[in-house]
Amino acid sequence: MISDTDLYTSSSVASSVYSVGDLVEGSKGRRFRYVLNGASALVKGNLLQEAVEDTTYENMAIGTAGAVGDQYLQVTNGTATITSAQFVGGTVGVYTAGTVAVGDEYVITRVTGTLTTGGALKVWLDRPLRYAYTTSAKVNMRRSPYSGVIQMPATTPTGMPVGFAIYEIPAAEYGWILTHGEVTALSDGSTFAVGSAVGTPSGTAGAVTVYAAATTKMICGIARQAAASGKGIAIFATLD
Repeated sequence: MISDTDLYTSSSVASSVYSVGDLVEGSKGRRFRYVLNGASALVKGNLLQEAVEDTTYENMAIGTAGAVGDQYLQVTNGTATITSAQFVGGTVGVYTAGTVAVGDEYVITRVTGTLTTGGALKVWLDRPLRYAYTTSAKVNMRRSPYSGVIQMPATTPTGMPVGFAIYEIPAAEYGWILTHGEVTALSDGSTFAVGSAVGTPSGTAGAVTVYAAATTKMICGIARQAAASGKGIAIFATLD
């Protein structure tokens, strides 16, 4: 439990208290993140990653110029229909300057307008525009890493690891994952001992493996138990 919130439940409706990506401290030094699950139910003990990168939301056109003090940017949608909640908690940042400095960035609070392919999106911001945006600027819209979480792929990651499933959150529902502290995690068939750094990918979807330096690997915790293929082993997660 966190206050009056049960970590081992989920809801099809977003919390009125927590936003996607919120970090909370639990008991015994554990940390948890509030997430929106992706298209498949989670499996307890699985290592999770963010939603697969969608390049249609990169290098996006500014459809109508934005003035200093505006609370939103009008951005031309990519090649897919989105939901109003999909990008909440994510960011919009300048990719190609125009008259605005590259890297100017805002947190997305909601998205309205025409949500279908090529539509005019109103991307609402956590603060008023600091600079005037001309239509020559291009922006990236990024989902929160905790919006649309999925099982970590078996071989090549398609996003960064974000935490471990502690509950079978159904598809497209909201709930909690663990990002720091003691957790039981699925182990692959690698050989590693207590105290080993564990990471991903593993060769088994959702499983941890012994960490080895490589461009596609990232440490996600420390083993507190020797590897056991297909078993749930004790690890100390270090993602937050």
